[in-house]
Amino acid sequence: MSDEPHIPAPCPASLADGGRALWSGVADVFELTPEQLVQLEEACRAKDRLDSLDAAIRGKHDVLLSIETDGNGVSSLVVNSALREANATATVLKQLLAALRLPDVEGRRPQYRGPRGAYQKSVESVASAGKVSSLDRARKRRAG
Repeated sequence: MSDEPHIPAPCPASLADGGRALWSGVADVFELTPEQLVQLEEACRAKDRLDSLDAAIRGKHDVLLSIETDGNGVSSLVVNSALREANATATVLKQLLAALRLPDVEGRRPQYRGPRGAYQKSVESVASAGKVSSLDRARKRRAG
């Protein structure tokens, strides 16, 4: 750790109150890489969207859920789309904050988990490419 004082990154002007509070709560405490600053800004935007959705939901208690009846007399329960969007945005916010990998109070960072998607073959699987697994042998016996 350097002896130089930490100079927090400036807060983006486009953020609302909730996003600014999240920004200062993180950027004022931690020295972030450029990648982490991008993730933090997206997390702050998600926080602002959540705040807006929460205000819309709380302002309309009677429309969170409604029962609609079609022309044939069939009723169905309808969930307000703002509630679904708030749940999806909360999930995105959680993922963005986890991706920052900020250290805990003891200074430990969470385990790094790389991006998901296509996986490269491991050295072990390449080395054992000519070997037959016990599952493959059992399938061969069963097939005849």
